[in-house]
Amino acid sequence: MASTYNNLKDIEASSDHLVLRIKVRVVKIWSLSPAEQKYVKPTLELVVMDHVGDRIQCTIRNAQRRLFEDELSEGKIYIVCNFSTSLNDQKYKATNHACRIYFKRDTQLQMVHDPSFPENVFRFVPNDLILNHTNAQSHLIDVIGLLTGKGDIIEFTKNGKKCSYIVLELDDMQGKGKIRCTLWEDFATMLVKHIEEQPTSEYIIIVQFAKFNLFKGAMGISNTNHNSILYINADFQEVKDFRKSVVLAGVPRANQLSQIAVEPAYSMEDDLINVSIYKPISELKASIEEAEDSYYCAKCATYPTTHTPRYSINIKVADDTDTASFLLYDKEAAKYLGISASDLRLAQLTRGGVNEEYPIELNSFRGKKFLFKVSVKMEDLNSFQPCKVIVMKMTDEISLITKFLGKHDIYQQNLALEHSELLNMQTASTDTPKGTGSPSVEALVENSKDAFSTPKRNIISGGCSKQLIDLYPDSANGSSSKCRKLEDGILGVDRVYQD
Repeated sequence: MASTYNNLKDIEASSDHLVLRIKVRVVKIWSLSPAEQKYVKPTLELVVMDHVGDRIQCTIRNAQRRLFEDELSEGKIYIVCNFSTSLNDQKYKATNHACRIYFKRDTQLQMVHDPSFPENVFRFVPNDLILNHTNAQSHLIDVIGLLTGKGDIIEFTKNGKKCSYIVLELDDMQGKGKIRCTLWEDFATMLVKHIEEQPTSEYIIIVQFAKFNLFKGAMGISNTNHNSILYINADFQEVKDFRKSVVLAGVPRANQLSQIAVEPAYSMEDDLINVSIYKPISELKASIEEAEDSYYCAKCATYPTTHTPRYSINIKVADDTDTASFLLYDKEAAKYLGISASDLRLAQLTRGGVNEEYPIELNSFRGKKFLFKVSVKMEDLNSFQPCKVIVMKMTDEISLITKFLGKHDIYQQNLALEHSELLNMQTASTDTPKGTGSPSVEALVENSKDAFSTPKRNIISGGCSKQLIDLYPDSANGSSSKCRKLEDGILGVDRVYQD
């Protein structure tokens, strides 16, 4: 009887002292391995659903995985008891439940058959809520929509691996806007194959466990690598009901998909001089909430250390109106440094590694003029930094810079270097306090004297650390999102960057 089981909505983090017994269907199973533990067997993650459709995420840690993985199957119904609960405060959240369940060694698992138990219960999020959502790193959602536009499959290579994606346009027939949906890898191939093999008047798409995806300031969705599920014209009652709304809305039966144009590939000159919008730093700060692409000419002032196998550099730049901090990744930096991230690390170790100050190769940036194209990326609103400014393109070609300055009437002498020398680096080290942000991502705070200034932290007396191994320890226990602190004046260490 249903009354003998606990509802998932009633589970709380303080329920460990209670004897809980739940009856659930396994909706999805996947493995999740922390990047810093490549040789450790990954945890087993589940999303389970009770008889009313509420969901909760379950985690089976490495040590207990062998006890349960052979007993669990997607779509099956289980009675589970004697488990622990905890707050669902991890970064990756497959559900919006406030808690998550952890299996223990003595957790009891029993598979049962119940024809009355629902097969699947969707919790569709309407387009207007998606478009107004602000936290791209929150929980996964269910989305249903009529396919009204699609692009071509785009293929590219990243780190030697071939990747592909397709961009779609989905309408939930509520008249409050369409959303952008990006399908990656097998999901993209699956959709194109379905359209080719089963042509019809309309395609109703369901993406279960979709993640929010912010693109050029507009929120949309995309599939995840681990647990998204794609349904195309599935035989669900929800699809039948949605098709009725399509008919009532008067959508023509011969629904023609509009073609979503792929952004054309411009030359460096066309992109920086004629296509992209120019904003000086002062205007960028004023309109930062728009999160749109912009660029401007500036000089580099300071920059900190590197990370292996990839690195990022926090550069201080100045134009004729103001100063700011940009985040420059190795893909663009390597073109001007003439050295890859791995080679930079090797050179660092060859020179003594822990006893060497930050790589001298970075000095080639100091005091030079560059034309930057940047992107403002909004971060998790619950995190320390609301956004970061990332360099997308850059050039030091004199002819382009001169042409740009002439077009926008910028007087070159106003591009003065704010700091004439790099800060001296002395040996010292301290741990970054838990919960503090990285100075590589500048906080953009309204009503502040300097909207790009890093909030106050514990400044290291007497200088900064020069030990690369201290900044980025090669340890399985090290955090992939924090590093040791290096700060004196405006010089700061970037957050560790990993794929």
